Amino acid sequence: MQTLLSTSSWNEAYRRTSYKFGERVASEATGELQHLGEEGLLFTDDRLLKEYVPSEELGLKALCLNVAHCCNMACRYCFVPSQVRAENDLMSPEVVKAAIDFLLRETPYNYLSIDFFGGEPLLNFEAIELAVNYALEEGSKRGKKWKFTLTTNTLLLNERVFSLAKKHNFCMVLSCDGRPEVHDYYRVTPNGKGTQARVVRKIREFLDHWCVDEYYVRGTYTRRNLDFCKDVLYLADIGAESISVEPVASEPGPEYALRREDLPVIRKEYFRLARLLREREKQGKKIAFYHYCIDPQGGPCVAKRLTGCGAGYQYLAVTPEGEIYPCHQFVGHSEWKMGDVWQGITSPEIREKFLNAHVYQKEPCKKCWARFLCGGGCHAQAALIEGDLLRPHPISCEIVKNRLEAALYYIALGHQAESEEETLVGKSS
Repeated sequence: MQTLLSTSSWNEAYRRTSYKFGERVASEATGELQHLGEEGLLFTDDRLLKEYVPSEELGLKALCLNVAHCCNMACRYCFVPSQVRAENDLMSPEVVKAAIDFLLRETPYNYLSIDFFGGEPLLNFEAIELAVNYALEEGSKRGKKWKFTLTTNTLLLNERVFSLAKKHNFCMVLSCDGRPEVHDYYRVTPNGKGTQARVVRKIREFLDHWCVDEYYVRGTYTRRNLDFCKDVLYLADIGAESISVEPVASEPGPEYALRREDLPVIRKEYFRLARLLREREKQGKKIAFYHYCIDPQGGPCVAKRLTGCGAGYQYLAVTPEGEIYPCHQFVGHSEWKMGDVWQGITSPEIREKFLNAHVYQKEPCKKCWARFLCGGGCHAQAALIEGDLLRPHPISCEIVKNRLEAALYYIALGHQAESEEETLVGKSS
């Protein structure tokens, strides 16, 4: 489809697709696209392009509680501003309760989420315990249901933490970049020591004894490990069945920042990962890679497809001092402060900016094939790197599109394997 759009030539699109994926795939894809064209379902006008107005009913449903700005690690690629990391602040019980009261006061929804984040949130585990108990107690009076998520570098995981997570079925996000030489280069203690061996021990303990229904072992790839397939497979080999590996969030300049010339390598690696994961499935080893778990036939509602993560109006971050920001990546950038948990939103114009930062307001998104699958990209990268909430970060856009194409390829490989299996069963019977 991408080649067809860029060349306007069926022959050229068929030739390039055959070269990459074989004549059978190229023939099937050509036939399906031509059929869609004959049915009037290809290149149709988008009636929402001029009509869409975001609903004011899109209210607050999730908080990210930065219960600790301090951290027991000193990751060299950390996106948290240095002045924030130096604060060593912990969220007080008063702020915890006020934040949850604010959410309950403002939300129109019955299903709510709280993400515990940092810094390292387990440096303030008492605040996490308090938040869970207070949310359940106060929420029950209003018929609210809760989903809790904890993102941790794992070093402080212990039986007390595991027990709370298990009891309340937390979604756990456990940070590990993969191979020892990759992880230990960036994810270090304040005195510069690598942490990979300790992290892997904690992850194995979690997987063996405390695993919850939803978790991800989450890594970050940089220019140093563009061969991140090896890190995904490493994490799978230590027992992880749900894995997410994300591109580093960074302004241009640092040696670890991804560059435009890295994009062809990244694209190939995502497609390689799709093939490797399907090969492992044939061996009975199913691995859920977060970005390949998409549903082209269903998936999020229309509003979510148009607006993405909901930062700034459906999802807000709260600092240890009780300040409110559009998301955790904006913390420390005072121009994006929206209010606090006692007064509520005192800068409603910021909320309006985010509410209106949907795909139809972003020029690069209007004609992009991926807009309804990515929701317009990361607001923080647009605002903090590009300087404009309506200007998606170009390198991130290309990575997302490459990843989505690889996800569709992964799905197609699965359908192909099912078809081949049905053929074999048919012959044997």
